[in-house]
Amino acid sequence: MRGCAAATAGSPSPGPVVDACRVRIGIVTKWFNRGQAYVARQMRSAFTELGHQSYVLARPSRDRGPQPAFIDRSEDWQQSGVTEASSWTVPAEEYLRWAADNRLDVVIFDNCFQFPEIAALRESGVRTVGRFIWEFFAAEHVDPARAALDTVYSLTRCEQRRYAEFNIESPLVRWGIHPELLEIEADRDPELVRLYFPGGLMGPRKPRREVLEAFLRTTGPELRLLIKAQVERHPRFLEKASASDPRVEVVVGDLSTDEHRRLFAGCDVCLAPSRWEGLGVFLYEAIACGMPIITNDDPPMNEVVEDRHNGLLVSSQADGQAPSGIIAYRPDVDSLTAAIERIRDPGLMRELREGTAEMRSRLSWDQTVESLAELIGEPRA
Repeated sequence: MRGCAAATAGSPSPGPVVDACRVRIGIVTKWFNRGQAYVARQMRSAFTELGHQSYVLARPSRDRGPQPAFIDRSEDWQQSGVTEASSWTVPAEEYLRWAADNRLDVVIFDNCFQFPEIAALRESGVRTVGRFIWEFFAAEHVDPARAALDTVYSLTRCEQRRYAEFNIESPLVRWGIHPELLEIEADRDPELVRLYFPGGLMGPRKPRREVLEAFLRTTGPELRLLIKAQVERHPRFLEKASASDPRVEVVVGDLSTDEHRRLFAGCDVCLAPSRWEGLGVFLYEAIACGMPIITNDDPPMNEVVEDRHNGLLVSSQADGQAPSGIIAYRPDVDSLTAAIERIRDPGLMRELREGTAEMRSRLSWDQTVESLAELIGEPRA
């Protein structure tokens, strides 16, 4: 199979592929505007490029505020081969029926802790592959994961190292910049330096207070801070932020893909410190848009951001733990303020944009396609 995959990996529109080369792949994921779903959708395009067939089982998500169960059917999410699961917790019988109906060889899971149900799928003869967000995967999950999954893979090197601590050999899928991100056109005001803070769900990993405090200490009249939150989880903070300084703008709510891209690409710098991070989809979006990144010098951020090359890395201090026990980091406010002030320098901005262009070529999507071909391997006999 790998030989067949290699023959089509470089072409976005592969020619005919004999049936013997095809692998039927299931992907279990959220299916709306969240990082996990974006990864799944881009992964699906890689499998198409490799000549395989993929099918999505969309788990109705519970993190959308007043809509406790949601699957998107609009825009880029309107794709064939997407089945809506009956609930977030999918019964084993439903997994088995979905796999049988689509004659699946492999099923890929992302941060799914339904170990008994996944094990039932594995016992039926389907190969099971999965990964976990490292802030949730703890020691008590190791044995159940081993029993349920043929392969536990990684998307970051720090994630891979954590699995190694549990004696799990985890292949690394080298994530890159999807071609669709390279189509984003930047429309920036040359008189301003706009910083984009990806607040997301405004959860505990986002150091929102440190970011706001650091920005408010700056004096540059050309500086602007855009705080983008997908949910109004901390209304008092958001209200305070928008009233604190006329240079601060707050945007709340889910946007369409086009709206998000226009808003994001209109900024000059991605201001993205994090107490911890999973993959960090916004980092890849920023690099695709030619945006330097300011973040803390901790993994996985420093796996794709190099100081004085495509961004500025700031110092941080240990600040408790994530649910799994990994260290959480709090970015140093003084260091963050200094980085924002430094990036006002047009010469430094040009240097960082050149480095961002080099990093963009380094994070080629071809390497992701190749890694996914290796991950899938041969289907079971």
